[in-house]
Amino acid sequence: MYFWRTVLSGAPFSVYGNVMLNLFKLFTLVFVSALCLTVSQAAAFTGIDTDGVTVCPADTAAAIPDFNASSCEDVSKYDIDPQGRMIWVKANLALAETTGKNGEPLAIYVSGKMSSRVYLNGEFIGQNGTPGLSVSSETPGLMDATLYPPQSLFRIGDNEIIMLLSAQRGVLKLERPVHYIGSGASGDRRLDILGHYWPSLVTLGLFILGVLYFGIMAVIGSSRKTAIVFSLICGFAAAQLVAEVARGLVSYTYPMHDWRLIAITLFSAGFGLSVTYHVLSTFLKKGVLWGMLGAGALSLGAIIFTVGFDLKAIYSMLLPLGFSLTATAYWSFQKRSRAFGYFLILLVFIAAIFAFPGMFLDVIFFFLVAGFLLLLLLEQGVTLAREARQRRVEEARANRLELALEQVRQNDEASELSVKSAGKMERISTANIVQCRGAGGYSEIILSDGRELLHSATLAEMEDALPATFIRVHRSHLVNTSFIKTLNRDTSGTGTLILSDGAEVAVSRRIMPSVRQALG
Repeated sequence: MYFWRTVLSGAPFSVYGNVMLNLFKLFTLVFVSALCLTVSQAAAFTGIDTDGVTVCPADTAAAIPDFNASSCEDVSKYDIDPQGRMIWVKANLALAETTGKNGEPLAIYVSGKMSSRVYLNGEFIGQNGTPGLSVSSETPGLMDATLYPPQSLFRIGDNEIIMLLSAQRGVLKLERPVHYIGSGASGDRRLDILGHYWPSLVTLGLFILGVLYFGIMAVIGSSRKTAIVFSLICGFAAAQLVAEVARGLVSYTYPMHDWRLIAITLFSAGFGLSVTYHVLSTFLKKGVLWGMLGAGALSLGAIIFTVGFDLKAIYSMLLPLGFSLTATAYWSFQKRSRAFGYFLILLVFIAAIFAFPGMFLDVIFFFLVAGFLLLLLLEQGVTLAREARQRRVEEARANRLELALEQVRQNDEASELSVKSAGKMERISTANIVQCRGAGGYSEIILSDGRELLHSATLAEMEDALPATFIRVHRSHLVNTSFIKTLNRDTSGTGTLILSDGAEVAVSRRIMPSVRQALG
């Protein structure tokens, strides 16, 4: 909560707050617009009927079987599973039109973890890979394939689709390996898939910026451990986003889909564990390792025992974050500084998982992380401004102390300067010099008793010879700080020093900050 009090009450908010507020408005506008555009541009697809799907085991790929045989069974389209076997599938596709909504020709779309051979109304229309009874006889098909049958095969009403499917490869057994079988206007199916994810892509630049910013801070900054953790948080979010949208960006064969799902789950777990480590290390001096072991066990348990990779990815992140939420709730009850702020952020994040279960991993997650990253950057900006202000205060104190010590040293040591003037040498105490003025290749020395001496040395040479209590306030003026009475600053940025003898000395705009800092 200290951060928010600082933001709401201090000058840093005026510097950073308006920028961040406008960024939040922009992100909200883009997010809402993206969702509306995605919905409005959703292509009109017609999938096969949910029920009335017949599946028969395939002993050979030679001929279409008798779907009334006793070895065949009726299933839901969601239960079609060719993993580790080869099967024949018969389904119905009910069409209201034989063209797209704008008169486009129709295509057959097949998406899922499988190789396929497809027949429409009794005619072979193409295949995606080569189905087989074994790994050696199968050629993996694309995860998302488009087939272009002759348009004369389509008819209004019921259309029979028969497919030979197999999925002999891959490292995972998915609960629902077949994602979509149906028809729609001709085009690239990947664009429709990408349309589901593209609102999230607007956050990718921010994640990459976060990785670079905190990575640099980890190398040159003071809080390296924290910067490394923040860089990991941004990195996991960016990697998960890239893995999510990869299906809409590139075409890949179905075995790669398993590795994509594994990557998404691991990146999701990495994000949750990185956030948990940051929370624990912020509030605990000891026991961070044990806390991380507990959070890691929760995340690993979710990966092993949860059914379905969407749920694996969600729960491997959710359980560590829930662990952090419980800890921050306890620390908030203890009134630990900043604990309640962390509690609120985690609560919003976890609540969004349950509020938007179908959209969380695809869109909501990335916008939440982007929003929290903006808050984090705002906090960093406030912290840097506060540290810079503190450094200036400390430097001013150090300058005042140094001047005071130099004045004491000058009085104690009674330093003297040999002045060559009018053909004679005179030794004077530097403590009695009020100021020096440049006069070509000479210097005019004004003493406290009112005398003026012309010394055969340049002002630069005088600056090197005199103690640190003398400061250069102008290119032609050197002043003993012991005799400064007041400093007046003009609106133009220049200033005037009033000395104890009543003399006024101009201070240039360029030197003014250094003079003010030296005088404190």
